[in-house]
Amino acid sequence: MTQIFKKLSIAVALTGVFAGVAHAQDINNYAERSEVKKFVQMMHDKYDYNQEDLLKAFGNAEKLDRVLAQLEKDRPNQNFKKNWEAYRKRYIEPIRIKAGVDFWNKNAATLSKATKQYGVPEYIIVGIIGVETIYGQYMGESNVFDVLTTLSFDYPRRSDEYKNFLEEYIVLTKENKMPLRSVKGSYAGAIGIPQFMPDSWRDYGVDFDGDGKVDLRNSTADAIGSVANFLKQKGGWVNGLDVVYNVSYLNDAPKIKDLLAKPIQPSMTLKQIKEYGIGSDDVIKPDVKLSLIDLPNGDKATSYVLGSQNFYAITRYNKSYMYAMSVYDLGSAVMAKRGK
Repeated sequence: MTQIFKKLSIAVALTGVFAGVAHAQDINNYAERSEVKKFVQMMHDKYDYNQEDLLKAFGNAEKLDRVLAQLEKDRPNQNFKKNWEAYRKRYIEPIRIKAGVDFWNKNAATLSKATKQYGVPEYIIVGIIGVETIYGQYMGESNVFDVLTTLSFDYPRRSDEYKNFLEEYIVLTKENKMPLRSVKGSYAGAIGIPQFMPDSWRDYGVDFDGDGKVDLRNSTADAIGSVANFLKQKGGWVNGLDVVYNVSYLNDAPKIKDLLAKPIQPSMTLKQIKEYGIGSDDVIKPDVKLSLIDLPNGDKATSYVLGSQNFYAITRYNKSYMYAMSVYDLGSAVMAKRGK
């Protein structure tokens, strides 16, 4: 009797455990959530997707708590002191520069073709791909469908933005005959050698190797052409215009603050900027529009440059000033090293 009672007790306990697991799975089953069903209905109405297939995919999706934690960690913190010098050292370093030289040498013809077609210099394309993935070495290991599902339905602060990315991703995978849950990428949902978000892939991706498809995961040529096309089409890249100019003096701190408060898109000539107590000893054409870019250095003095339309173009890829300067500096360092 004792043994039977023990077995029955264990069976009852295990039933409770499994019931608890099943209940937890039900809670985390995206296919059961009303907002997901509404999204699936939208995909059916807009694109004629099979609702059963999409609900099955969402039923298999995993909520990625680490992704939610990482995005919260990435949010601006008023107590955090930005440090351009420290940020720069992460990207402008010997290993990445050498990889950039190798990448440029291997893909010189394709880079030259992209420059001729879009007007974007080789060193800028090299800078972006180097900062993003060290030339395709680190493209991310997160399941992109799971990432976008998590951020669409469990990250209210940016839910609408990520629902758009999720919509674009589902269409992208169908267009390119990629299984929905087969694509790996960053914790934010960026994909491939140039780390394009799904909408950017669809809008700006180009078949630069002429094989009949856009493949930003496996085709270096497509990645190069797509980066150049993005900067030209979305960023408004101006052929022959320098990215940044030096700041040789700053005389009026209150006016500098006013200037920094202006939108990043360049709107003032050097003559107008000089009225704020700021000058440059670089040669700048009178009609070139500029903006003042600040690069804080922690407890040290802030660095400043004047950004052109082409600096602004890089910030369309990533809005961080430090990112844009790292792209410029890495590309410049690779070009200098390659020229030796």
